[in-house]
Amino acid sequence: MHSTCALPRKSGELVFHNEWERRAFAIVVSLAAQGQLKWSDFQQQLIECISDAERDDPRNPSRGYYESWLASLEELLRKKQLVEQLAHVAREA
Repeated sequence: MHSTCALPRKSGELVFHNEWERRAFAIVVSLAAQGQLKWSDFQQQLIECISDAERDDPRNPSRGYYESWLASLEELLRKKQLVEQLAHVAREA
């Protein structure tokens, strides 16, 4: 595993090029803060996802950082069955 899990920054500030990137970031942070997922689990999933994207050519990955971020979030939601749990909670509210 050669990839690292460093957030894109410019002058110390997080870099988001699109609103969906900001939202995907916020969802992960919120779920981790609520204890719905472990940050370390997300980091590991993100590292794997970035490695997959860089497999053929590390200098030209098949997807961008936040596309890997979103793919990692989706995979963890599936693995932990959080979509079903959150949908159930929303129905009860």
